[in-house]
Amino acid sequence: MMPTTGITSVFDNFMREMERMTRPWSFPMDWQQFPSIPEARDMRIALYELADRGDKFELQVEVPGIEKEKIDLKATKYSIEISGKHSEKTEEKKGKRYLYTERLYRSFYRNVILPEEIVPSKVAAKVENGVLKVDLPKKIPTKSGEGEATRIDVK
Repeated sequence: MMPTTGITSVFDNFMREMERMTRPWSFPMDWQQFPSIPEARDMRIALYELADRGDKFELQVEVPGIEKEKIDLKATKYSIEISGKHSEKTEEKKGKRYLYTERLYRSFYRNVILPEEIVPSKVAAKVENGVLKVDLPKKIPTKSGEGEATRIDVK
């Protein structure tokens, strides 16, 4: 165990206090799903695109290097929650002493709110070339161009 310096212990105490202050609130959420402050340092926000295709929404999320087995999707009527984890370990050993060792752990989380109701039981997803593609069928499909904005001339 590394000895802590005065500065390190101040930051550790600050992080513990911040975490303690945010945990007791009685929101209608499951706080266990959210990462602690130290875990959040290793999280990234996955970039995404959401397109309206009339009968469905198409969601594309960047997930480079993450295997499909380590991606978790949860769909509700008006949102889709996406999370994933990636870890790897590299070692080079010579004799009994480590000359090189490295561990990497990263995770991501994204909750995408949808503008219209979908059918969660019909959601389909696949990963291709580091991009997660999710088809989100709408409950009530719209005609092509129906939901688009129309320019109005001011007179």
